[in-house]
Amino acid sequence: MTGGKGAALLAVLLLGCCACAPNSPPPAPAPASPPAASTPAIGEEPPGGSAGLTYTNLAGEAAAGRVRDILTGAGVPAEAVDTAMDWVADYNRCMAECPAFTLAEDFTTLDGTTVDYGDYPTMSREWYRKNGRDYHDILCRILAFQLDRHSITVEKPVSREAFDCYDSETAWLYTDGDILFGREKTEEHRAYRPFPLLHWEEETVADYFTLFNPVPIQGEPTPEAMLSAVREEWQSRGISFREGGCTLITFWTEYDGRICASHAAVLAEAGEKLLLFEKTNPESPYSAALFSSAQEVKGYLYDMMALDYRQYDMEVGPFLILQNDQPL
Repeated sequence: MTGGKGAALLAVLLLGCCACAPNSPPPAPAPASPPAASTPAIGEEPPGGSAGLTYTNLAGEAAAGRVRDILTGAGVPAEAVDTAMDWVADYNRCMAECPAFTLAEDFTTLDGTTVDYGDYPTMSREWYRKNGRDYHDILCRILAFQLDRHSITVEKPVSREAFDCYDSETAWLYTDGDILFGREKTEEHRAYRPFPLLHWEEETVADYFTLFNPVPIQGEPTPEAMLSAVREEWQSRGISFREGGCTLITFWTEYDGRICASHAAVLAEAGEKLLLFEKTNPESPYSAALFSSAQEVKGYLYDMMALDYRQYDMEVGPFLILQNDQPL
């Protein structure tokens, strides 16, 4: 991208990609509903996350096995979880010595509410230059869809030509396209291979873009208007969700007259806790964090997005966090 609108979109995409990412016990009950009385209004800045964030980057076998058990126990197919865990293990092997961060092997509790993984250029150099990779790693939306697509029905998939991943100046899902299809070298971009550990059928890819293609919005992007627009657009695309122990979390923001999924994750029941599993950015770590309530999850997501935006001297602005198709 070069200058003007393209440069502005590049800054938003860099933070919006995260922001862009084992045994089979009996299924867990559906996630608890968020407490209505203490939950802020839709799009209102929530209080910070829990007093201490408990998380892991799954760099140790015990933590990776625990996360796998929680996900399969919440009803995620074991094959889908195993594929995601292969992605995690591959990333952790590649980035174990990255100077920008230290991978947490086990569940670790911090004093703060978010993890700052450092500057993106350092991570990119480790991934591309030191490790010689000519493809992006998985980003947040792909990980979330991999784990929750069994619960999502898409009756009216968009055509391949309508995938929002082709135009480097305007496409919100441009990096998603790099990962899924690869990209030939241009004057502005290096060549990329498709991510070699991702093997989706064409129907699955179409469902993915149908779910995450940006949603047009008319007028002021208030949180209420954003909710209405996403629901109406998803209904027109024939998108529905089956309730279960693992749900899709999406964080929506507005850019240039469209509502875009800036971040995605999955939320699963973990006994008396909730497990949020996510890819934090295309070349930054995978993370699994434990929370006591949906309110804590909401606070964490907002704090994480605000941290990313501050790195570009930007503010989050109007936002919407959904659990499937309902406000979190």
